[in-house]
Amino acid sequence: HFFGQQFIELVMIAKEHRGKGYGKKLITYFQQKIATEKLFTSTNQSNVPMQNLLIQLGFVESGYIENLDEGDAELIFCFIKNH
Repeated sequence: HFFGQQFIELVMIAKEHRGKGYGKKLITYFQQKIATEKLFTSTNQSNVPMQNLLIQLGFVESGYIENLDEGDAELIFCFIKNH
């Protein structure tokens, strides 16, 4: 949980399987199954493909955390159910 809301901690797709829709299917599944109003996740600032996927799936950027990975901020994203 993340401040009382559900949080997707980590999504990893092997390089040879990227671009085939597996990440989209996983995140869509989580969006459909959430028991709370909001679903949060995060990705590094350098991970532009994941940022684009999250935005495509209706997530909005909700802030960032510095100093987890040196020089690569962690961007927080939020999906609001029925929004």
